[in-house]
Amino acid sequence: MGTRQGCPLSPLLFNIVLKTLARAIKSTCINLQHVYTQAMKEEIRKNTPFPIASKKIKYLGINLTKEVKDLYNENYTTLKKEIKEHLRRWKDLPCSWIGRINIVKMAILPKVLYKFNAIPIKIPMTYLTEIEQAIMKFIWKNKKPRITKAILSRKSETGGIAIPDLQLYYKAIVTKTAWYWYQNRQVDQWYRIEDTDTNPNKYNFLILDKGAKNMQWRKDSLFNKWCWENWKSICNRMKLNPYLSPCTKLNSKWIKDLGIRPETLQITEEKVGPNLHLVGLGSDFLNRTPIAQEIKAKINHWDRFKLKSFLSAKETISNAKKEPTEWENIFANHTSDRALISRIYKELKKLYSKNSNNPVDKWAKEMNRHFTEEDLQAINKHMEKCSTSLVIREMQIKTTLRFHLTPIRMVIIKNTSNNRCWRGCGEKGTLIHCWWGCKLVQPLWKAVWRFLRKLGMDLPFDPAIPLLGLYPKDLRSAHYRDTATSMFIAAQFTIARLWNQPRCPSIDEWIKKL
Repeated sequence: MGTRQGCPLSPLLFNIVLKTLARAIKSTCINLQHVYTQAMKEEIRKNTPFPIASKKIKYLGINLTKEVKDLYNENYTTLKKEIKEHLRRWKDLPCSWIGRINIVKMAILPKVLYKFNAIPIKIPMTYLTEIEQAIMKFIWKNKKPRITKAILSRKSETGGIAIPDLQLYYKAIVTKTAWYWYQNRQVDQWYRIEDTDTNPNKYNFLILDKGAKNMQWRKDSLFNKWCWENWKSICNRMKLNPYLSPCTKLNSKWIKDLGIRPETLQITEEKVGPNLHLVGLGSDFLNRTPIAQEIKAKINHWDRFKLKSFLSAKETISNAKKEPTEWENIFANHTSDRALISRIYKELKKLYSKNSNNPVDKWAKEMNRHFTEEDLQAINKHMEKCSTSLVIREMQIKTTLRFHLTPIRMVIIKNTSNNRCWRGCGEKGTLIHCWWGCKLVQPLWKAVWRFLRKLGMDLPFDPAIPLLGLYPKDLRSAHYRDTATSMFIAAQFTIARLWNQPRCPSIDEWIKKL
């Protein structure tokens, strides 16, 4: 009996057996006998109960190669081919637009993240770009995207549908090792593979410390050097000092080089706090709490003088006398690595977010009104939770994110001059006109409002209610809101089905859809 693939016991059992095997091999004397045979290799192959791999072995889905340089080709190149083959086979699936996005999240993303976690080596960004392009082609069925990736990749709370950004996930996974360095967790770090002959404690002084200034990286470093380079580039982009910050540890190389007694650092760390921000800088040195003032009087005079001199220096104050950022808190204040990748990814999304036009702002401009922050939250919440049905929710997402093409957009796409409504009303074909303002669509919306009044629902005749789910404040929690939402989205389906046809959607078609 064995363990299932991915079982956490598997590597532990492997190590136990490997140690026993290594001892047995060392205790066995070498006893070579000449084998007289015409086909020695063939005989050995037949008599060996397991295959002998000469170039690579596969362990937990990862190809471990004889040569380090072959890791990329044997793992990442094959992963790209596998993903493209999956997308090719799935391209004709009778699946909705939002369904294709969910396929990417459930079937493609886990494969990629597992490979990133298992082998966080340096890979070219063009590799990730190529995969993302293949994914976008699959989502949009090889057609031109109607909504930018920058909008789609936003979280649902901010008006998106959280399409994964593989480049940022890769950066997050590579950088997460820095958390283990800062926490000085030596049991699960990549440096156990790379630097078994050196002092592992040197990695404790790399993050928010000056240990990296004189760090001599090995030329064949696969993981650690790449992690440090990513960490440093992210800090530089955030305009943070990667060597000195409010979260620099009291037990850092900065402090150790001052020659302060270990017992002084220990009692200060236990009673006051583990980093410079808690100890206090400048006039706040050991003066922020009664306990700190008590410790200040107890510690050695020379140690106190050295520590105060360093924490009062101009460079220290300029870099460390401020509130820690969320990025620094991730590495310094979180004691568990649970959801570590998600926390790093969230911060990287903020850092690398691209400016894009907010679809709701365009709605506000066309409706000639202003949406408050509370209104935006209500619109985004409605888009995310308007229904448990994926089909209904997809319709609302498409409407809110301005998915549908209009005569105005087609003029830009096809470089034509006719921007009039396709229904033949003669008006300019803006999105708000096609959904609401067209005189051939108005009868349907008025019929919907008549039905609402018969059901005892008295709502303002406002396009923001049926199109964006922005109900009046006194009605947002009413029990009949679900009924009204179903009627509105059924009307959206009816209008969208006849989007570019020169006729009016009928009330009977709406009732049938409802």
